[in-house]
Order: sequence, then structure tokens, then C-alpha cells
Amino acid sequence: MKKLMITVNGKRYEVDVEVVSDDEAMEPQPLYPPTSYSINTPVAAPRPAAAPATAPRAQVPADAKSLQSPMNGVMLEIPIKEGQDVKMKDVLFVMEAMKMKTNVSCPFNAKVKTIHVKVGDTIESGQVLVTFE
Repeated sequence: MKKLMITVNGKRYEVDVEVVSDDEAMEPQPLYPPTSYSINTPVAAPRPAAAPATAPRAQVPADAKSLQSPMNGVMLEIPIKEGQDVKMKDVLFVMEAMKMKTNVSCPFNAKVKTIHVKVGDTIESGQVLVTFE
């Protein structure tokens, strides 16, 4: 027998309870399976996920004036054309990353020689976007 204090509707009662089986003495069972297992069977290494299709990287000479992408994203707009003169701070590209549009501006006055990407390309950080004369 166990003596318990029970409260019902704010009123306290002292009761004697006959214990048929004592669950307090039982070992608690984990709610979730263990996170690590010891298995002696060799397991094949997981295959890396396939990389998303990206625009091919342009081969640009090291001495060329060029502009690289500051981030990963998707090319939305290219408001310039090859042969066009551009000034410092002119918007050359509009990219989208994480549902935010970002303008990529010209770092100096120059003439556009080659545009290495097109609208819809997936761009990686550091990828050459444009080469200047």
C-alpha cells in the first residue's frame, strides 16, 4: 500500500492506494532509438549530390581587365552590350540570390569587350562576368 495526497477541484484528500505493479521500479525506455550503432559490416561511402548546372567558365588572360561575380546566384538582366562604353557605378548585371535582386556595378570607366554570361545562367562567386578593353 502507498499513501498518496490527491487534489480534486482544489480540495486535498489523503488516500491509500494498493500497488498492483510498480512502474517506478521499471527501467525507463528511450523515446527515440540511439543515434549511433556499432556495425562490423563495411558500408559504401555516400555519393555526393549532383552539382547544379552552371554557366561554363570563361578562359580570361590574367592581364585582362575583367569583373568577377561577387556571389552565387542566377543572372536576371544584362543591360549592357559588347562594345558599349560604361562608367564607374553603371549597373552591368542584375543577379538574384536567395530571392533578392542585386545590382553588379562597374568598378571603373571602361569599354565592354566580352560578356561571358547570359540571362538565366547559374553564376558562381568569382566567375568572370565581363572583360573590358
